Amino acid sequence: MDCLHDEREVDTFIAMNTGSETHLERLASLATSAKLDELDFVWKEADSAVCAVARFKRLEDRPPRIVGLLGGASSGKSTLFNSLLEKEISCISAHAHETLGPIVTVHDDCVERLKQWITQGLIFSEFDSVEWSKEGPLAGQIGAVHLYQHNRDKLKQLLLVDTPDVTSKSSADEGSITRNFLPWFDDLIVVVDEERWYDASVFQEIIEHCRDYAPRLWVVFNRTERMEPLDSSDTKRLEEHAGSFRVSGSCVSPFCPGCGYRPVSAETKNRLYKWFESESPDNRLPALDDHLRRRCVELAGQNVSRKESYDRLCHAVDGLLGKMVDDTSLSYDLLTEDERGLLGIGHRFLPFHDLVKGLRKKLGAWGLITSAGKEIDFEKRADALVDVLQKNLEIRFRYATDHIDEIVADNSYVPEEYKTTRDSWNIPEFDAREWAVRIRGHIDEWKKESARKSRSGDVAAFSVGVPLLLADLFFLGGAGTTLTWAAVWVTGFFGGKGIMQLLQRSPAFNAYQTTVRSYQALIREALSDQWEKNLNGLPRRHMKMTDPVLQSIMYWATPGRR
Repeated sequence: MDCLHDEREVDTFIAMNTGSETHLERLASLATSAKLDELDFVWKEADSAVCAVARFKRLEDRPPRIVGLLGGASSGKSTLFNSLLEKEISCISAHAHETLGPIVTVHDDCVERLKQWITQGLIFSEFDSVEWSKEGPLAGQIGAVHLYQHNRDKLKQLLLVDTPDVTSKSSADEGSITRNFLPWFDDLIVVVDEERWYDASVFQEIIEHCRDYAPRLWVVFNRTERMEPLDSSDTKRLEEHAGSFRVSGSCVSPFCPGCGYRPVSAETKNRLYKWFESESPDNRLPALDDHLRRRCVELAGQNVSRKESYDRLCHAVDGLLGKMVDDTSLSYDLLTEDERGLLGIGHRFLPFHDLVKGLRKKLGAWGLITSAGKEIDFEKRADALVDVLQKNLEIRFRYATDHIDEIVADNSYVPEEYKTTRDSWNIPEFDAREWAVRIRGHIDEWKKESARKSRSGDVAAFSVGVPLLLADLFFLGGAGTTLTWAAVWVTGFFGGKGIMQLLQRSPAFNAYQTTVRSYQALIREALSDQWEKNLNGLPRRHMKMTDPVLQSIMYWATPGRR
């Protein structure tokens, strides 16, 4: 079953879960990211990180807080990072973009726990490798996280992270690493050099981007060049500027002379140490869960919309094929285009009682002849039938495939490059001569049967003198118009046995009808088989309700999940 429409069925699937841990693990996995990407859903690396962090935060063994340093190129964040550790751990150089990957410091007392979490895939699983070091300086590398072991007691209860810069266009790759890492940060220190103190984009792009994840924010206005000291009004202006972005605190770090590794002022370090030790609001996990719920609601809604488009596509094509089969009457198809035109004129302009009245007369006297020498040949020989059958099959097949192409082109489920399916349709193999011989045999048998009934004096033998194809057209609506009411009128006219019952008892007529249904089935099966192949060739852009990934999405899309 491709979709569930009953709320009880959805609840049943949700009830099958083994808890939020399983769903978080699944949504955080690389396999899920790959699957959603293949299905063309927007699921960012940061979304996977949110799931991993939410899972990590649920550990009974309370994990340490993770503090990130964030800033633009050459803003001094690596300098601040080294100063807090009182050792040059992160590389500092005269050129920008020195830090290529996250550098994480971990206290000696937390090393074993962190190794266990890494082994269990609870942290840093999004990186290709995890490198350990007790020596520096380190530059890090893309795709890896470097862990530095230290014994600084002031940083004992946290993991301090130096990140690649995020503001320079030339550091787009490094910046994406940092943005994807943002959900992990419980506390975030944004370092801004004097050239960007009042550049709102620094805060809008970074601070607002991670506001969803509810970290505490602290801004360090860092002076990297020797300048005149700030007066009180300048300091107040900076504090107000930082406060407008709802940060929990800020400070100005004065310029310190020197080159390479330069420690920041003791006042700056002490304010940050004090901030680390202060009580932080316990809102991180609820914020992560809310972010995950919103994203899952979006994905679930998108999946439903795509499933509905997919169903409309399948329903429309199935309806077209069904209608085409209903409109396919072998009798009408066996007439040439000119003959169908003549028959059409008769249907439009001649009363049916005149047709019935002249049944025993020549066909031309019925008014179906519009000019001398033209009439409808209801008893074509096998050679004539071969050409008509082959041409008709091609016409019917192309008519259906052209309309299927129109349906596909109008459906939003189908990507642009798959809108045209014309080249994938192949007219089925069809032995026109074998069919022609079979139909000719039905016509001959009908004539023999009619002759026998006529000799027996059966007054109700309506088939006497009436061609097989004409009888089929009259009573099965083979010309595209249902004529059952005419059959009823004719039955009353004769006042004897029902004409329909007579036809149903006719072996020749029933055998011919079997051939008609076989012809309909031939076209339908060929189109259905090829459509199924084309449909399976379309890239899937939705998930079934039984898909484990969708079950996890539905679990977190449910209000109140924690």
